[in-house]
Amino acid sequence: MTRDRGSAVVELVLLTPLLVALLLFVVHVGRAGEGMTVVRHAADQAARAASLVSGPRMNEVAQRAALDDLSHQNSSCISPSVSVRRTVVGQTTWVTVRVTCSTSTAGLGLLGVGSYTIAASSTEVVDRYRGGD
Repeated sequence: MTRDRGSAVVELVLLTPLLVALLLFVVHVGRAGEGMTVVRHAADQAARAASLVSGPRMNEVAQRAALDDLSHQNSSCISPSVSVRRTVVGQTTWVTVRVTCSTSTAGLGLLGVGSYTIAASSTEVVDRYRGGD
């Protein structure tokens, strides 16, 4: 019985790095999921805001709405960019907003992962009575 006392310590020493790596991986996946949700919400808010104004103001309003939403979410987005595209089909005008940003991987150096880009887009019909030209 006394010969097995050291085996528990050896098992713990061997398993601890694996458990730490697993924990860091879970944090990494959680950040990626949270980042995608935040960027998608910012794109939705920007598209909705752009659909309520006239054509010349859409870019400005969408950019302001997306950046405000990202800053209120306390997200880890680095250098976000916003692009706006208007599409006219018959009498219907659509506005599509695409939000792109890089994420922070601070604290995950042991995993060896670098920064990655998250992008989301949202499309809204321009409100004819508010945003029409």
